[in-house]
Amino acid sequence: MKLRSIVAVLLAAVMLLGCTAAVAEDKVQVKIWHTFTNEQEAYLNKAAEDFNASQDKYEVLVQTQPYANFTSTVYNAVVNHEGPDIIFNYASEAAKYVSAGLVANLDEYIYDPEIGFDIENLLPAYLLNEINGFEDGHIHYLPGATTGPILYYNKTMLEELNLEVPKTWDDLEAVSKAIKAAKPEVTPFGIDSKVDITQTVILESGASYIDVENKQVGFADAVEAVAWLGKQIQDGLFSLTPSGNYFSEDFNSGIVAMYYGSCAGVPYINPNGFEFDVAPAPSKGGDTAAYTIWNRGPIVFSANGEAASEGAYEFVKYMLTTPEVAEGWAEAMLALTPWLNAQQVEGYAEFVASQPALAAVEGNFSIGVSFPSVTGASETRDAIGEMITVIGGGADAAESLAACVATSNNALQGK
Repeated sequence: MKLRSIVAVLLAAVMLLGCTAAVAEDKVQVKIWHTFTNEQEAYLNKAAEDFNASQDKYEVLVQTQPYANFTSTVYNAVVNHEGPDIIFNYASEAAKYVSAGLVANLDEYIYDPEIGFDIENLLPAYLLNEINGFEDGHIHYLPGATTGPILYYNKTMLEELNLEVPKTWDDLEAVSKAIKAAKPEVTPFGIDSKVDITQTVILESGASYIDVENKQVGFADAVEAVAWLGKQIQDGLFSLTPSGNYFSEDFNSGIVAMYYGSCAGVPYINPNGFEFDVAPAPSKGGDTAAYTIWNRGPIVFSANGEAASEGAYEFVKYMLTTPEVAEGWAEAMLALTPWLNAQQVEGYAEFVASQPALAAVEGNFSIGVSFPSVTGASETRDAIGEMITVIGGGADAAESLAACVATSNNALQGK
């Protein structure tokens, strides 16, 4: 009797474990790969836990990955159907997967009468243009948090030299010349994002960016704009090369008076013996004024099957269209939320007001621009970065621009 009882208990336990395993297997796993900081990871984990508890169909797993070579690692894994279902990145990164059919068509879910949502009333117009800017006409990415470049400046130095904070590019040139004359050992202006500042001066010259229909760039005649930027670098007024990874280190030490960098860089500012402040990035002003806004959000892959893609979409919808969750994510990212309902959450306005860097980004929202996410868009950015580097080093502006245009057009045309 005793032996039979033991066997019966063991059989019951096996059956119970089998049932538990079956329940776990019934849940579709959705994997998120990321390289976020500890605080951001903690918020993402909490969002995943809350989502998992809200339904019994999907299980979201948040998995930290090495920072080095992250995007190439993801690409290789996705191609081999061994990668994540979600990463957080820019629309330009999603574009790399479109022609291979490795990203989900989110619009098929968004406009579904049962599981969709009213996206037109939740995002501003410029972002609707961005998410609909993929070459195949589908949505493959959604914005999660908004940041952008701002002007960091040594307030003590500018006050000492009786200089106003520059608002336009002409102002910036004049202030930089005054700083260089008074303090030859100081670099007046550093540029963390050479591509974005070059894109901006190109657009503000009146040129267009990418002609999607004809698969070519529209800035072949922007010689004067890139020549101006290159001359400031050649003259030692602007610099593309920090002593470390970012200009925040040189700014902290006082050897750089101002720099153009991400609003997310504020936690890294620890000035050595001076007071600093921030302001909106300079702009030409007028009808052609432009500002590059960075929107980073979830990209949903399709390589792991329809069930995983739909589960990834459901989590993304929960995270971004639930106002309190989207607003909390913006705070965790030290960023602005692009979602209009999240902007109405109590405490959000106070959060933005308490972060001057975010207020500086908001100050340029009215001139914000978006770029099409098509084949060749990423290569076009790379070509622009290479162009301004060589012009800044003394290369001929017209020849360098022509080479950039040729490289960009070849990439856009898949050559």
